[in-house]
Amino acid sequence: MNSPRDFIKEVCREESITLELLSQEYVLRLTKNGVSRHIFGPYWDINSAVADRIACDKTACYTLLHNSGIPAVPHKLLLNPLRRGEWASPNGSLTRALAYFESNNQKLVVKPNNGTRGEDVYYCATVHALECAIFAIFATHPDAALSPYQEIETEYRVFYLNGKYRFAYGKAAGTTWQHNLSQGATAFEISSDATKKKLAKLAVLAATCIDINFATIDIAESPAGELSIMEINSGIQARLLVDQHPHLRPTIKGIYSDAIHAMF
Repeated sequence: MNSPRDFIKEVCREESITLELLSQEYVLRLTKNGVSRHIFGPYWDINSAVADRIACDKTACYTLLHNSGIPAVPHKLLLNPLRRGEWASPNGSLTRALAYFESNNQKLVVKPNNGTRGEDVYYCATVHALECAIFAIFATHPDAALSPYQEIETEYRVFYLNGKYRFAYGKAAGTTWQHNLSQGATAFEISSDATKKKLAKLAVLAATCIDINFATIDIAESPAGELSIMEINSGIQARLLVDQHPHLRPTIKGIYSDAIHAMF
């Protein structure tokens, strides 16, 4: 009973908000005082369509953050020639990828430009691995994003709502190098108030930059202690966190409750 749907159902029941579960519960219609709002999967209409699209596009989000002077992990767009033939050629895309690979010490992370949950993310330290990763992503995704491989000491996730930091936790990599809970990483609570303040400041800057209202923001910490935005997530996920730390259920439910109130 830790899914976002469970939290939403409980809040609506407690607040006498009419809830309709549509399209196999993937689309939710919430109605209060004659006003209806919607939640589509993990995406809330508390965010504008433009902010949602920017958050879902890793290279667009990075570009806006970088141009605003906000530290962020670089993401370089690689167009898929199978789907964008008018802008990209097979040889051109691969040539650009190889050049970026050489200019970044022959170590890249390759991922879908609009991917989620750490799926189809590849660490590439050889040309062969890079080519295989690109072809695999191009087979199932519109475009790819290339990032220089960086050592990450810790990755954090910050919950942000309407201009305010709400909660943050850390993610320790499991048996792989990835820090996604869906890929075996372990969540842990942050004990340092100083760390929370730094995360809050950076998260608010990033969210304000793309004008998003409700998001989770992933922040990478280098071995030297430097913080940079990994990505901004407009799709709000928390089930795996609460599965690992059941005592955090009231905290996460409270964030969902406040987000629902903000919709009306």
